[in-house]
Amino acid sequence: MKYKYCQQIDRHLCFNLNNIYCCTIGNNSKAKLLPVIKEGYNGELIDWSEYFKEREQIKKNFKEGKPTSVCDGCYMLHEMDWDNINEKWEFKYVQFSHWLMCNSNCIYCSNHIPYDKSKLTDTYDSVPVLQDLIEKGYVNELTKIDFAGGEPTLYYRFNDLLKLLINANIRDIIIHSNVIIYSKMIEKGIQKGNVSLCVSIDAGSKAVHEKVKGVKSFDKVWKHVEKYAKVKNPLAKNSISLKYIIIPNVNDTEEEIELWLKRCIKAGVNKVILNADNNIFIKSGWDNVSEVETNTNLRIVVILAEYFVKRVKELNLNAFLEFNVTAAYQKLNIPIPCLDYNHYI
Repeated sequence: MKYKYCQQIDRHLCFNLNNIYCCTIGNNSKAKLLPVIKEGYNGELIDWSEYFKEREQIKKNFKEGKPTSVCDGCYMLHEMDWDNINEKWEFKYVQFSHWLMCNSNCIYCSNHIPYDKSKLTDTYDSVPVLQDLIEKGYVNELTKIDFAGGEPTLYYRFNDLLKLLINANIRDIIIHSNVIIYSKMIEKGIQKGNVSLCVSIDAGSKAVHEKVKGVKSFDKVWKHVEKYAKVKNPLAKNSISLKYIIIPNVNDTEEEIELWLKRCIKAGVNKVILNADNNIFIKSGWDNVSEVETNTNLRIVVILAEYFVKRVKELNLNAFLEFNVTAAYQKLNIPIPCLDYNHYI
């Protein structure tokens, strides 16, 4: 029997500042809320067997036409035969985003807490809960681990978390970092092939980079990207990827994307990702934004995506379109360009 459901609801886990969610991008739904697993979370251990039983009941509710209200209208819901999928109790994806302090000040970030050395321990310790998940087999070598935030390298237990994951032979660890700080632990993970690094630079010129990031780190960031790229084993499956987030009236030009692509090549990186400011998509349908403004922003995203696709093919780069770009195509009912893979997580 086919019914609408979602992999994220079923087997994803996101540690946030005060809550645990099972979804990381569901705020595109009509309610613009994320499905909460546990409120007021502070690092305590959880009875995961009870958690998975609750997942089965949620799946049954979806099957019976009683979906979770906060998921209504979310484009991540897919209609298929979900029975007998994910029978094993394990997580497919775990994100750590409970650390929001950052030494950058990105114009599109809604969660940013300014860098303050006196408050570097102002969040819970997530090492014990990760240790518990690994020991019980709910997180294993096939689980995708994602560090977001905030700047992960500023989290006071970051090195301990990453070391724990590497020692457990978790194969797919992605770290989203601004790389203002160069991390020897990330370098070790890249060398071993466990860690993939994603850096959202969002500009090809220093002036635009400073507008987007709010700090003067352009030269340092590219220097560190190049250093990470040099230590990667070219035969390993992990990757170093650079991201460009389209922001209306800031970096939304073909010229800036062109400069950025050339910088990527110069740094020795051949994997590039295009996304768009989250607000473009969230505002396109349920906020009090004019239809003209909405469609204008979405069409700009599509125009730039078309240019991006054309150029990455000419430059022979591995390219990916992330969820807000593909959502713009879907919203305007335009076919999504064909690339090797369109990135949804």
